[in-house]
Amino acid sequence: MIVRWTLVLAIAVASALADWGRVAAQDDSNQPEQVLSHGFDCFSCHAIDQEVVGPAWSAIGEHYHHDSAKAAYLAGKIRGGSVGDFGPVPMPAHQDIDPKLAMQLANYILALKKPAHAASARKYRYKDANGKEITVDFPIFEQAKGRNVVTDDIFGGFEKYDSYCFRCHGFDAVGGEYAPDLRKSLTNGMTRQEFFVVAMEGRESKGMPGWAGFFSAAELTQVYQYVKARSLDVIGPGRPPSKSD
Repeated sequence: MIVRWTLVLAIAVASALADWGRVAAQDDSNQPEQVLSHGFDCFSCHAIDQEVVGPAWSAIGEHYHHDSAKAAYLAGKIRGGSVGDFGPVPMPAHQDIDPKLAMQLANYILALKKPAHAASARKYRYKDANGKEITVDFPIFEQAKGRNVVTDDIFGGFEKYDSYCFRCHGFDAVGGEYAPDLRKSLTNGMTRQEFFVVAMEGRESKGMPGWAGFFSAAELTQVYQYVKARSLDVIGPGRPPSKSD
């Protein structure tokens, strides 16, 4: 896996520590922080409890019934690559991962349980520029200093888009000379998972680079949420109002 260690990894690992007790410890390195801190880029394409490019780790654990006897099989998939069990997107081979570490990571994944709150995601309602009410599954605005500002995630998505994506997709996600209008892509049916697959894998035939290993799943989520809010016309062009204003 491409090397990238981000804050989201530390947060995700910390939130899952309670589940680690089921994993048999063979030595002092058999801890989630130490196993994952070897430079795995897993969280470019996976998250603990939600689908990104690949399935949530908790979903993988459930798929294999949290059966520790499947650890060697799962470790083989981690190192050898896989396709088909969770859809058509292939997982590349990662032969650079030591077999012992792959086993520890497999045991960690098998120990994870799906969060109880996952089935009841909160919904947020806003009005677009024409006053039409829309519903999304992530917050766009919040109150700060007595005024409406975008969330840190939306503003973070704007900053990342405005630093890296605008060159091809145009300022404000309106489309550019080399790449399509991402607002229309989402309006025309592109799903969140499809957005992630294209962004992380790239499109070599069209000259689009893959961002896996550069953006983490959390960072790309910010970009997605910003573009989605633009596609719904809930936030307009230009720099959105933020806490820092």
